[in-house]
Amino acid sequence: MNKTIIASTLLALVSSYSYAETLKLGHVYDVNHPWHKSAEEAARRVSDKTEGRVEIKIFPSGSLGSEQELLEQVIVGGVDIVEVGSGQLGNIFKPIIITEMPYIFRDNEHLMRFFESESAGKIFEDFRQQFNAHIVGSSTWGVRHVIGNKPVTNPDDFSDFKLRVPEQAITVAYAKAMGSNPTPVPYSEAYLAMRQNMVDGLENPLGSIKAMKFYEVGNNLSLTGHVITAVHYVINDNSLQSLSSQDKETVLDVFKNMGRYTADLVEKDDEKAIEFFKEKGVNIVNVDRDAFREKTKFMSDNYKDNWSEYGDLYTEIAKIK
Repeated sequence: MNKTIIASTLLALVSSYSYAETLKLGHVYDVNHPWHKSAEEAARRVSDKTEGRVEIKIFPSGSLGSEQELLEQVIVGGVDIVEVGSGQLGNIFKPIIITEMPYIFRDNEHLMRFFESESAGKIFEDFRQQFNAHIVGSSTWGVRHVIGNKPVTNPDDFSDFKLRVPEQAITVAYAKAMGSNPTPVPYSEAYLAMRQNMVDGLENPLGSIKAMKFYEVGNNLSLTGHVITAVHYVINDNSLQSLSSQDKETVLDVFKNMGRYTADLVEKDDEKAIEFFKEKGVNIVNVDRDAFREKTKFMSDNYKDNWSEYGDLYTEIAKIK
C-alpha cells in the first residue's frame, strides 16, 4: 500500500512539472551598461510573472555577434531577443531612420513620447509584418557626443578627423554631414581602434563612453549632442509562438514596458558621467551646436522619402510637447 501511495505521488509530481522555456537574449553592451541592466530586469520580471516557466539567458558584450549579426539572427530565429539600435534597423527597414536624424529630438523625453505615438506604432507593426519580429521596449541610448584625441568645437574642426561610427548607413551619413571622415568599426573593436590611432575619436552617449572606458583613449569630450540614439528590443515571433498563449502575452507585456525603465537608467547614468570625466582629467569642450544644426539640416529633406508613407513625420515630431 505504501509503495502504491509513493508511486502515485511521484507520478503526480512528474506530471505537474514542466521544463522552463529558455529564450536567448543577445546584445553588444558591457555588463555595466544600462541596457544590460535593463535586460537583467526584464529577465527577472519574465521569470517572476511566468512562475519560472520562461527563463531568459543573457549573452552580453557581443558574445553572440555584432549588432548587425544579432539583428540577422533574431530575424532568422538563431537568437530569440536582441537589443539593437535604430541605425542598425534602418539598414533593412528605412522608415525607422527618422529617429536618427540629427537634432530632431530635444531630449530623451521627446524621443519617448514619439515612441508612444500612433505613428511609431504603425512603423513597428509594419516591421513585424515584414520581418516576423516585434519591436518593443523602445527607449533611449542617450545623447551622442564626440570623444577623441583633439577637441571639436565646430564643423571645421572635423576636417580630416577620422570618426569611428557603427556599420550603419545613416550614421555614416550624418557623421559625413557634420564634416568628419566616418570610419565604420564594430563596437567591440572601437576601444582598440582609438588606442592604436586607427581613428581620431568616436561618438557615443556619455554613459556608454564611461561604461566602455573610451575616456582612457580619448582625452577631449566635445558636447555635440547631435543625435539622441534609440535602441529597441526585437523579439522573434516564432520564439513567442513556442510559448503558451498566456506566457507569450506576459513576455510581450514585460518587454513593452521596459522603455521607461531603461530611459531612467540611461538618464541617471549620464547625469553622473560629466563629473566622473572631470575627475579623470578629461577636457570638456563646449560646442557651437547651431553650426552643426545648420550643417546637417539638409538631411531631413534628403531622407524624407524613407518615411513619407507615414506622413510628414519630421513636422509631427517637432510638434510633440
